[in-house]
Amino acid sequence: MHAYWDEGPTNVSLNTICQRAGVSKPSVYREFGNDDGLTCAALENYAQCVLAQVLGVIGGAGSFTNKVTEIARLAAEDVAHERGCLFVKMRAVKPQLGDQTQALIAEMESMAINAYTDLLAQGRASGAWTGTTPIALGAQYLHAQIGLALDHRARGEDPKAVFALALSVLLDPKD
Repeated sequence: MHAYWDEGPTNVSLNTICQRAGVSKPSVYREFGNDDGLTCAALENYAQCVLAQVLGVIGGAGSFTNKVTEIARLAAEDVAHERGCLFVKMRAVKPQLGDQTQALIAEMESMAINAYTDLLAQGRASGAWTGTTPIALGAQYLHAQIGLALDHRARGEDPKAVFALALSVLLDPKD
């Protein structure tokens, strides 16, 4: 997972991963089936370790404003995202990955957009989000902006400016 995360999912070979892990290539194939199985397992592990935090914020207690702010904080400031986001990196090279990993990326993307849709629906229902953007479009926008900020972070740029602009569509400036 860390090799794919640090170097990019298409920039690290299975041989390199085997050398770093101190395992043989046949043992990797026995455990994961093929390169695609290994890549998919790495992304599943990442989802359990990192992306679960975002879904926990959305599904947890708190106001719309607090949830959006916490999601932004996780992406912009959390130590886990200093190298960017493995999901964002894999999504960027999705056509170059195996079928199993592509299916998981699509599933995770759908899960994220559904979670953002629920968040925006809650915000609209509570009156905390008064924007006129359709909820489904707003969810896609939020998903894209978080990915953009994580990409900026992976390049060593400060994503706070990206978030200030991105979240201005969702949050009232006085919040």
